[in-house]
Amino acid sequence: MQQEHMELPKKPWLEILEQCKIGPSPSPPTPFSLPLTLFDLSFFSAPPTQHILFYSLSPHQLLHLDSILLNLKHSLSHALSHFLPLAGSLVWPPQSPDPFILYNPGDSVSLTIAKTHADFHLLSSNHARKATESHFLVPQLPTSDTIAPAMSLQITLFPKSGFCIGIITNHVVSDAKTSTMFLKSWASICSTLNNTNNKNPPTLPSELTPCFDRTSATDPNGLHTIYVKSFEIFVPKLLGLAPKEVISDDVVYATFELTCIDIEKVRRRVVATSSSTPRRLTTLMLAFSLASTCIVKAQRIAPECKIGLIFLVDWRARMDMLGGLNYFGNCVSAYGVFAEARELEEENGMAMISNKISEEIEEIEKNGKENKIVEMLEAISERWRKEMPIDKLIIVAGSPRLGVYDIDFGWGRSKKVEQVSISPNGVFSMAESRNGDGGVELGIALPPQAMDKFCSLFSETVKGYVD
Repeated sequence: MQQEHMELPKKPWLEILEQCKIGPSPSPPTPFSLPLTLFDLSFFSAPPTQHILFYSLSPHQLLHLDSILLNLKHSLSHALSHFLPLAGSLVWPPQSPDPFILYNPGDSVSLTIAKTHADFHLLSSNHARKATESHFLVPQLPTSDTIAPAMSLQITLFPKSGFCIGIITNHVVSDAKTSTMFLKSWASICSTLNNTNNKNPPTLPSELTPCFDRTSATDPNGLHTIYVKSFEIFVPKLLGLAPKEVISDDVVYATFELTCIDIEKVRRRVVATSSSTPRRLTTLMLAFSLASTCIVKAQRIAPECKIGLIFLVDWRARMDMLGGLNYFGNCVSAYGVFAEARELEEENGMAMISNKISEEIEEIEKNGKENKIVEMLEAISERWRKEMPIDKLIIVAGSPRLGVYDIDFGWGRSKKVEQVSISPNGVFSMAESRNGDGGVELGIALPPQAMDKFCSLFSETVKGYVD
């Protein structure tokens, strides 16, 4: 990754071509509703998630942008028929004690069609640039006191290069796994229609068919009620989503790649500097350890500050009773390991983090097998209370296992996937490498001087380690 800070125009020109509503096709004649689980409620105060998928087109394909746009809209309608909650909203009728997800016949998703002459190649590259430069490619998600849409979409055409899809989703309705499954389903249907010219609604493969059964998402300890009270859900206007974080115009965003060879170097360094070899060293764990130590050093955090290192655990693969890997909604919970900043800056900082996460994952696996998730969530909440105050959180969003670069609408895999909802306050993104080599990509946003320092530390740590 090059370190120079490349500039884009401060206000990229954007022309709104169309603002429309896309409903499911076929549309069911009756309403469809889903209750919220304790996993959904834990994200009630979370801001919406935002992603951009960039697709480069050949000169021949660029001649058919109008046809591509029609195919995207047509296939979106079919995809929504399989994902009705995403065409609906989070609602809270006056007579209901709790909010829930509701699709009514006639509901739809807001879709904005736009065109821009901004630099496609710079926006979709790894180069450092202003973090806010891409934000105009993601639509708004309006809310009211009693209703909040599940999702909004924007398709932006780059007439000389390709197009991008901006998606913003209400985190109470879906997590990253569900959003990615929807995008893969949309892409699968679009690709099928492109290849067959068959306008009949295509079927979805079993691995992309969502499971809406929530009867097994039991809560014997009453965490649902506890969450409702602790998040003060009965306060008016809570359905208005948490506001997006305002990011300073000088914050820099860049993508860093770790190849398979890089990851192996980090693994050897962790093992060499660890007092005890961790039982497992996953790619996510190693990349998280590397990024966390570099962030702490780059931002010159005071040695005595307490750092909370937060990662999400997906329970789908760990609890068969939740409906398996295709469970629709939120099925993740946040877990943290804690240390002082000085510990992360020591030579064995990455090893220390890896060991702590390894121990946490081992406990998580044990509780999952024994179906003690609710009990574990209670214990985690109590642990958080004991650890307070926490001076800084470093949170990893996303996972190399989501397969975001497998989302192919029929014109090739995406050139770049950006998670817009990251911030210089410690949230960074992780995805599998677009090269398909088993590596990972890290999306980092930092102030300019901290970004320069991060670049140096990242490169030195990865490239500088020799057996």
